[in-house]
Amino acid sequence: MLRNFVQAELHSGPARVRVQTYNYDTPSEQTRCPQHHTLTLMTSRRRSGWRGYFHRPQQPGRLFAFGDLIFVPAGVSIHGSGPGGPQTMVACSYARGSADALEMFEQGWDDRELARCGDLRSDRIADAMRRLGEEAVNPGFGSDVLVDALTTALPIDLARHFQDVVRRSVPVKGGLAPHQLRLIEEYVREWPAGGVRVSDLAALIGLSRGHFMRAFKQSVGKTVHGFVEGVRLDQAKTLLAEGEMPLKQIAARLGFANPASFSLAFRRMTGDTPGRYRTVRKGLN
Repeated sequence: MLRNFVQAELHSGPARVRVQTYNYDTPSEQTRCPQHHTLTLMTSRRRSGWRGYFHRPQQPGRLFAFGDLIFVPAGVSIHGSGPGGPQTMVACSYARGSADALEMFEQGWDDRELARCGDLRSDRIADAMRRLGEEAVNPGFGSDVLVDALTTALPIDLARHFQDVVRRSVPVKGGLAPHQLRLIEEYVREWPAGGVRVSDLAALIGLSRGHFMRAFKQSVGKTVHGFVEGVRLDQAKTLLAEGEMPLKQIAARLGFANPASFSLAFRRMTGDTPGRYRTVRKGLN
């Protein structure tokens, strides 16, 4: 019997989707280190007793029980053991650097945070994985567009799911405390009159401009400009996906002089026009 039977496979941009049945040893114990960020949804009924841990240098990590939805960051070793037998799954993988939203997973995480990857509890992500599996096995009219939309949205949904984890994992020593980062993010989202200035952010938490810029970069891993740009982009995506506000009003709300400049900035960061992004997101809801 073949150990790994691939039922269907498809590619969309940087993403690869596979529907496969893997025949594990009985019982099973193995260690793997994927070189791509990999989301896996188990679609067959699995016997209880599956356990695992993410391998840390020179020592095992925190033991956890596997859920049906698992994420393994690229380059991180995972050890699993269980009763074995055949398991059918849908796997979606992305190469490193292929999606901006996945960059956060290339930073060092502690055992508690990694353990959460072994049992993701997100109906939204699980549903997207099921739909990808269905399209891989039985593609329909417009399948290429749907698969492109799903594989584009998955990294964003995954990053949002772990947003609270990332905040807790920010190094505090020599950097900024989590409550300071939350205060800064809230200030940026409120869009103060006159726009955001670094000196105002520094004053908000009682630091000099120079100290603030160094501490912020150490804590967040990006410049203040990059952070503000990301927050604004998230706001733009929310406004496009969740309402019918005209592009002209969205552009004005986010500080752009006209819709054309907003569209240019949005496309530069996402590769999509605001109109196409809105259409795709509404199609997923």
